[in-house]
Amino acid sequence: MRYRIFTIMCMLMMFGIFAYGKPVSAEGVIAVTGSCEQAGKATLDISIADEADVDGIDIYRADTPDGEYQYVGNYETHKWGYGFYSHYYGYEYEDPAYLSAYRYYYYSCRPYTMEEKEYVDEEGDYIYDYEEKTYIENGAVGVSVYIIGAGPDITYGKRKGMTSAKINWSRVDDADGYLIYCVSNMDKKGNISYPDIYDESSYKLVKKISGNNTCSAVFKKLKHGVTYTYRIYCYKNIDGGQVRSLPSEIKSVPMDYYGYADEDYDSKTKRAFGSEKKRRKNFASAAKAGRQMKTIKIKVWDFQNGKSGKKVTKTKYLTVNKNLAPTIQKIFQEIYKSKEKQVIHDIGCYNYRAGQHMYGLAIDVNSNENYMVEGKKALSGSFWKPGKNPYSIPKDCDFVRIMQRYGFSRGLWGTRRDYMHFSYFGT
Repeated sequence: MRYRIFTIMCMLMMFGIFAYGKPVSAEGVIAVTGSCEQAGKATLDISIADEADVDGIDIYRADTPDGEYQYVGNYETHKWGYGFYSHYYGYEYEDPAYLSAYRYYYYSCRPYTMEEKEYVDEEGDYIYDYEEKTYIENGAVGVSVYIIGAGPDITYGKRKGMTSAKINWSRVDDADGYLIYCVSNMDKKGNISYPDIYDESSYKLVKKISGNNTCSAVFKKLKHGVTYTYRIYCYKNIDGGQVRSLPSEIKSVPMDYYGYADEDYDSKTKRAFGSEKKRRKNFASAAKAGRQMKTIKIKVWDFQNGKSGKKVTKTKYLTVNKNLAPTIQKIFQEIYKSKEKQVIHDIGCYNYRAGQHMYGLAIDVNSNENYMVEGKKALSGSFWKPGKNPYSIPKDCDFVRIMQRYGFSRGLWGTRRDYMHFSYFGT
């Protein structure tokens, strides 16, 4: 009996019942696109028409468009198999083979239906159940995928000196050169921005290196307070053109010699106090806090006489947290050199009271003309009239942008607006 069943199964397979069965005509059943998202690997994105009756897809691959196609895999839809398919998301199939880089491969995706049947012998006796596969006529879809080679690995990326960055990467043996791309978190106006660092289109080419022996680069005169994110490709010269590899992983390098934008709390604590324990110890009293301060001399712009007319250089003295003194000194050097020439007649920092002033980490500028207001109630100062009063500091200006790049944010909290206030910890 077992031999008889085996013989019948073989006959059924010979006549194609298990292989493809009778065609069912239907066009536009599936849509397929191909991509190479990992070196040496081909990925197919398959979508199935909402009205289509598809139980699975067989996938074949060939080395040339008219070459011999070999079966490489299968996907069964949720109707018959364990795979999950969503008409909204589609299905992603990855060829299990590792393929040669920098060449095309060709795929044929062939949808089919399955029908449950049972085999009954000539005497009418039930023997077993089986499923008959039927390829959908005119439903096959072909797609080509260009296989891309692996890119280098970034092995090192750090600030060098005050405003340079050094990047090292691994050598790729068959590369003809390297392309270094970069994106920063500063926009054209100088504002701190938040680009999508995982979007390749956000990056710009900053350096090209011919040959594959040079595996490091230094970028100089970068902007302090800005984070520069790098990714590297190798390239090959093929048929008169340059073909890029897949990119390396990204590496972000902040210009963090001084305080900087988006510096995290732990880093700020270490920079300002050494540690949280030292903060509590060294600021337990006004006398102890005073020993943590340093008075610095800064140059500012102000009017020669009154509140209008010629702008001249004046000197101010500012008592600040001694650990942040270099950062604050640098801030006001940039503000003084700015073409904006923001006028300052009143500025203060350390004052042993609640808030960041007791740590010498909050700076108040032109307090009368940049008032603190809760809703419509003025709590300190008289007004804020940017564009009308030159001592009122606008929201969008070089002064604010420079402060922000060095990690000092303006005191705009909900309904409370403290326009004079710039704080290292944002409070």
